[in-house]
Amino acid sequence: MNDAASPEIASVLRLAFGRSVPTVAIPLAVGKSSHTLAFALDDPALPARVLLRRYPPQHHARGLCAFTALQALHALNFCAPDVYFLGWSYHTRFLLLLTEYVEGRGVEGQPHPFFARVGVSFAQTLAHLHGLHWTDLPDLPVKPRGFLLESLGRAADELGTPELRNVLDWLESQAGSVPELPHTVTHGDYTLHNVLAEGTRIVTVLGWENAAIADPRLDVGYAAAALAAYGLPLADQFIEAYEAAAGTVPHRAFWETLGALRVMTRIAQTLAQASPEEVEDRVAQVWPVWENLLLYVENRTNHSV
Repeated sequence: MNDAASPEIASVLRLAFGRSVPTVAIPLAVGKSSHTLAFALDDPALPARVLLRRYPPQHHARGLCAFTALQALHALNFCAPDVYFLGWSYHTRFLLLLTEYVEGRGVEGQPHPFFARVGVSFAQTLAHLHGLHWTDLPDLPVKPRGFLLESLGRAADELGTPELRNVLDWLESQAGSVPELPHTVTHGDYTLHNVLAEGTRIVTVLGWENAAIADPRLDVGYAAAALAAYGLPLADQFIEAYEAAAGTVPHRAFWETLGALRVMTRIAQTLAQASPEEVEDRVAQVWPVWENLLLYVENRTNHSV
């Protein structure tokens, strides 16, 4: 399929590369955003494949975060896609971000075998991100821990879920004795779904829309909690590999529990937005994950939720 007839796409490619480029559409996996397109470029002097992400007006800030993070990380040779163009469509009002299309295998619905293959590299890649030496930090949102606790507190009150409030109460009781580390660039959503691998090695990290300047343990706790949703052993293996690469994580239980609260809040919010006809099926789908996260929190805190 040749997409040169699309004025928006043709304009983006011309602005990015200085000339018109023949293209062939690349099919994306089921479940990819409807606002994402991929193309092979028929020009040996240009990148072989590119990805065009289109952010609607309500997500412009997320697109800008992704652009800022990717540009800064590529300058330090971190394994993130290169950026070719950032613009805005007058016609659609969408923010347009053109990046490198990186080949690799993703989780593809099989978290356990994927983690068994790439788990060590997954942890080492996050340690590498947190260990980057910045002359100047990029202009990303700053996320202090207090802000996160406040926003999670508001969500817990709105949702009225007792488990969320119990976890939050424990975190608030501990926060005063957990000093923050110097802030650095954090991914914000570092999970198996946002990495691609070749064999046992992570080759690129995707999904930088939640990038921020924050305590690096925010990423560690969230990644561990997202893995704990599939079972406690995955979280334990990830932490062991991360600490082998980056050193001991101070006050780790606090940040892992904070990560669990973030994951649980997302689940509760998704259920709250479901229609009455959908609720029963969705609860059945997420209940094993919810139970795994409760067990994870109890394991880390020695506190019954």
